[in-house]
Amino acid sequence: MIHLSDINQEGFTKADHLILNYLMSNETALYCETASDISKKVGVSLATIGRFWPKIGFDNFKEFKRAQLSQSSTTPASKVKNTLSSLTGSDRAPSDWMVKNIDMLVNTLERTMKLISPEAIETAAGLIAQKQKIYVFAPDASFGIAHVMKYRLRRFGIELILMDGGSALYESLNNIRKEDLVLIFCFGRVLAETTVLLTQKSYVGFSCVIFSDLLANGLQNSEAFLYCYRGEPTEYHSMVSLMAVVDSLIIKIAMESFDSMARINQLNDLRNKYQKYIRR
Repeated sequence: MIHLSDINQEGFTKADHLILNYLMSNETALYCETASDISKKVGVSLATIGRFWPKIGFDNFKEFKRAQLSQSSTTPASKVKNTLSSLTGSDRAPSDWMVKNIDMLVNTLERTMKLISPEAIETAAGLIAQKQKIYVFAPDASFGIAHVMKYRLRRFGIELILMDGGSALYESLNNIRKEDLVLIFCFGRVLAETTVLLTQKSYVGFSCVIFSDLLANGLQNSEAFLYCYRGEPTEYHSMVSLMAVVDSLIIKIAMESFDSMARINQLNDLRNKYQKYIRR
């Protein structure tokens, strides 16, 4: 990688030093920025940004980024970035978005790993594996993740009951007993349905696992709170960290369930038995 600290700074203006300082502080994130982004963050004009690159040996910012990427470490993410950086012309627009998306996904996973509790994953997996009835409230984008979870867990003989929102929630709420488990997906803000479920928990005493990106809303008062970072409030929200947490739970359950492989083998037997009717 280019060592910015070794650049000859003789003849640099005050603005040049500001730009170089910014580059040195943000080397790993430069591939997803534009010259306009740097101009706004540093507080200098685009023309000044444009005059800076020849002073450090490059024609423009794109050439600088390409050099940075081509010499970056060979992690899986960097390999993808290096491949995308080789594209030119009309191919660059979609590739730029892909590079930005890769960086965002890595960031969401890193933030999630820092704040999620391994003990909470252990507790959640144990509850899901043990409880006979499991209710799920998964509004908006989390609804799709809940369906994937339902599909995967069914292979282990674990059935999830998806609850509707609005007044239809009461139909499910009326059936939840102390020995049951409720999974709540709560992102962005605490919905009225979530408030009702947690209030009812205090009366009935059922167990609760919460998937959320909210750390300051009292949601941690549950048997297991699983933090999933999705991005800043003003950014595009990715569900990749939530899916990663759900996958971790499913793998943990499969590892600890005594009859998980027996269930999978039974499923394969059924497929083979009836494949002349329904082919897979």
